[in-house]
Amino acid sequence: MKNRKEVLERNSKLLAPILWESSCLDFGDFTLTSGKSSPYYVDLRLLPSYPQLFDHAAEMAVDLFEDKHLEFDRVCAVPTGGLPLGTLIAQKCDSPLTYVRKKGKEHGEEQQIEGALDPGDRVLVVDDLITTGGSILSAIDALRSARAEVNDCIVLLDRTQGGKENLAEEDVRLHKVANIGPLVEELFNLDKISSSMRDKVKDYLSER
Repeated sequence: MKNRKEVLERNSKLLAPILWESSCLDFGDFTLTSGKSSPYYVDLRLLPSYPQLFDHAAEMAVDLFEDKHLEFDRVCAVPTGGLPLGTLIAQKCDSPLTYVRKKGKEHGEEQQIEGALDPGDRVLVVDDLITTGGSILSAIDALRSARAEVNDCIVLLDRTQGGKENLAEEDVRLHKVANIGPLVEELFNLDKISSSMRDKVKDYLSER
């Protein structure tokens, strides 16, 4: 049986052409919302526009948590990027779906969590990617405030910029289909990016 590192590297190679063909990855010089520069940009919100590729990526996520035998009662998506993925995953595993608003509604019952949720429910949190994990941690805080049990989170892509460690501080395990480093390496192997761009991304990631 392959170890976790081997599985992660294999899945990163498999996800690379999916994200390339769906135009979810771009390379150049970009300014992030934090104001910092980056040699690559990820927008996984494009992925659902390519149904077959999206379905394949979601299957990879389902295979990952089924292989790890994760137990949960509900799936909770983190809007907006994680909502299409969470919805598809919930359908594939026949699980109830909830999602967490960034803040509670200002009318009606003013709830922040949409969908049925009972105290003690074990919730699998789903997002499309993770950087530092801020939006995921906000969702987890809301779920735990509603007395749900949250131990696991799954994403398609980890930018490896501290998200896993930040979740671990809150006793939440991060499961990811791919890491950005080996994914970019595979794009180089497929002649999608130049060696200079590959090296530029590697240098950028080593500074994180």
